[in-house]
Amino acid sequence: MNVTYGIMTGIGTIDRLKKKAMDTMQDSEEEPIALTDVFGIAGYHTWFLPIDPVFEDYDRVLGFSTPQRLLREQMKEKISSNLAYSTSPIGGASTFQV
Repeated sequence: MNVTYGIMTGIGTIDRLKKKAMDTMQDSEEEPIALTDVFGIAGYHTWFLPIDPVFEDYDRVLGFSTPQRLLREQMKEKISSNLAYSTSPIGGASTFQV
């Protein structure tokens, strides 16, 4: 029940208890959490399977980023930029080497 309430209101149990103790529940500005932030962007059939969810932006959903993920993103951007400049306008020959 607490999890469902947290998703619907955007406020967790501890935050709710703190607001209740300080009598500031009316000052709440939280928004509901999107179901795609909970279950991911894969199809609905995967929501009930015990697999890792797929998110559009892991860093935004999780609130942090691991060094390995940042390195992977940098490598992916470097490869994509190399591929964008790899074809020659004359003859279409590729200058990209792996």
